[in-house]
Amino acid sequence: MHAADQRLQQRLAGDDATRGDLSLITPGSIGLAIYPHLLALQGEAPGLTIRHRFGPTGEVIASVLDKRAEFGLATQQPEDSRLSVSLFAREALELVVPAGERVEGWADLMRLGFIDHPDGHDMATRLLSRCFPGNPGIGQLPCRGFTNQIGLILDPVAAGLGFSVLPRFARQAFARPEAIRVVEDLPRVVDSLWLLHRAEWPLTARATHAIEWLKARL
Repeated sequence: MHAADQRLQQRLAGDDATRGDLSLITPGSIGLAIYPHLLALQGEAPGLTIRHRFGPTGEVIASVLDKRAEFGLATQQPEDSRLSVSLFAREALELVVPAGERVEGWADLMRLGFIDHPDGHDMATRLLSRCFPGNPGIGQLPCRGFTNQIGLILDPVAAGLGFSVLPRFARQAFARPEAIRVVEDLPRVVDSLWLLHRAEWPLTARATHAIEWLKARL
């Protein structure tokens, strides 16, 4: 822990918004969305070295507390006095189907089948319970596939193998938007993304600049 304190103090020394190490950790969906903007930021300031890791909320919190990352984004608001926490963005859940498919009722989802992922059951339950009240539950839908790589979830959907439910930022980062379709006019389920960093340390100028850069582009 002492070594981590020393590294953080060294990062704060000679603070420059355009030079030095910038370390952050995020969940997959928002990570996919911000990574191209981080590359653009580094293109504007080539003196930066950006270290961006992906991880679930528990790992995000632990990494910031252990000073392995200067700041992180979390899908749950942590209650820890050692952390400074603020709202970063809001992200809607989306029902995504193959291009050309229409979903008018639960029978259409049964026909298509579900493409699952680690957060799939939770996300699908929260969204589909609002969209199709009284449905028999996500567990009754045929599962057509599973992947734990968020960047790959929509590949089987684009191939016509099923539907999925995932956050908007992940869908927006998909490279073949013409092969998928978001089902519109559904009740909204929106999650919050929380920015967190160690409360006792001020953010470096480069972290503050990066956060402002990202917020302006989301």
